[in-house]
Amino acid sequence: MKSHHTPALPALLVLLATLSACGGGDSTDAPPSAPLANPSSGAYGWTLKASGPTSALKHGLSLVHPSLPDNEYVIEVASEAITDTRLVLSGTVNAGQRSAGAIQPHALLYIFGGDVRSVPMQANGTAPLSRVKRSNTNSACRFLLAANDHATADNSRFIVSTGGADGVCGTADDGRAEVRLSSSATLGYTVLAGDKPLGVARDPATLAPRGWIYPRHVELWGTPATSLPTRATGTALTSVVASTFESALVADGTQMSVLNFGSGNTVTEVPLNGALTAGTGWQLIGFDANAFYVYDGNSANTFNSPLRVLRITRVNPVATQLAAGTGLIGVASMGTDVLYLTVFLPAGNQLVTLNKAGGVRSDTTYPITTKPTVQTGANGRHQLWFVTGVGSANVSHSIDIIDESGVLLHSAAGGFPMGMAEAGTENFNNSESRTRFIFAQGFGARAFADASLVSYDTLTNSPSVLGVLPGAADYGADYVFASATGGPGSFGVGFATRSNGGNYAEPGSRVFSYELGSAASMKTTTRR
Repeated sequence: MKSHHTPALPALLVLLATLSACGGGDSTDAPPSAPLANPSSGAYGWTLKASGPTSALKHGLSLVHPSLPDNEYVIEVASEAITDTRLVLSGTVNAGQRSAGAIQPHALLYIFGGDVRSVPMQANGTAPLSRVKRSNTNSACRFLLAANDHATADNSRFIVSTGGADGVCGTADDGRAEVRLSSSATLGYTVLAGDKPLGVARDPATLAPRGWIYPRHVELWGTPATSLPTRATGTALTSVVASTFESALVADGTQMSVLNFGSGNTVTEVPLNGALTAGTGWQLIGFDANAFYVYDGNSANTFNSPLRVLRITRVNPVATQLAAGTGLIGVASMGTDVLYLTVFLPAGNQLVTLNKAGGVRSDTTYPITTKPTVQTGANGRHQLWFVTGVGSANVSHSIDIIDESGVLLHSAAGGFPMGMAEAGTENFNNSESRTRFIFAQGFGARAFADASLVSYDTLTNSPSVLGVLPGAADYGADYVFASATGGPGSFGVGFATRSNGGNYAEPGSRVFSYELGSAASMKTTTRR
């Protein structure tokens, strides 16, 4: 299953860096009025608001509710303190169907100055700011593992990296801590000693998370905890490449194995062919009901790196090589029947399509100045993004929605991906359940200025122009940055700002909302 981890922070940093040299005038917007009311029910949407220079970028956090789209509920004002976010989801679990339906956002976790905090995403008539919970710590850095319990969301747990002995994030001595949601007024936060958790173990009968996978054992939660040895002696595990509700694909550098979680407190390990699976850089492409699909993220990171793609069956695990050669795999994604790879070569780039069952391969080669990437959806309809003119002053973007035969379903000139909406139903037997793309159409010389915000529903094969992003009328000749989130329902929230003298101006920024699939539904907040 995919991790519900917003890409907003890293994506924002990359894109804003490209706009940092742009100038502009000052905003003359009047201060907004305070929100009129607090909604009594239904789910909020959320957005991160960027401001300041890219060298010291600030983020604010705000919510919007579909019943009161004029109101922006500010949870955190702009600062450098927000370092990561994680959405917690609730839903109705059907263990027999291996799925969770009627998914709703339960809470948004975020790290603020090392303190893990949560804001409820379901309205209850009181101000959401007054309902923020804290862990009352200052050591958290980033979310690493998510054990989302859809049936009982307040039982969800998370692993974060910590600053370690030097108190600095991102250094060799970084530690780990466990964050626990609960119905109490605070979040649980426990600094972990010893081995670091590598992955999540679920109950194959209920689908609920029930423990962490460690290098030498699986630890089931409880009072007391139950330890199930996996590698009491010999080489310890170094990574969990993927995990499902009933198994985990693990690696130790010399080979990969599959851990199977049986009924009761049992774990069995099935070693895979060491000649095929040795290495420390295995990356997940995706998994379906039949197999895991992985590629070798070679640490040499060169255009002449070995290219290896494996299929590893989930029942009676066996590793089979689907593709080999050389090249640097930059992006990999899994469709219904095929895998897509963006491969960088010394003299050009390739979009490689691999049949998941037999490995039948099709390569399309592009100039080194063209970068093709595919973001897959859950039902055989995918987003193909072309960036052309790379390395020149005339970079252009376009998006095609295609099926797995390459048939063009929709084309967007100036197309720039903004994300995928969270799924309303999650398939525990598949790593991808999302079906709705969100993108800008008309991304051009001033970035998002006056571009259309579009959602594309692959279940109905229908695009919807939700509205037009701010541009010349609001920001003159300035560059414009925008971001957007949506789902798991139909509601989404976005943010736009201008590049002003190398900074991203907070005055004059816009928070807006929309209904996915509903044309001309974009509305800008006027009160906060």
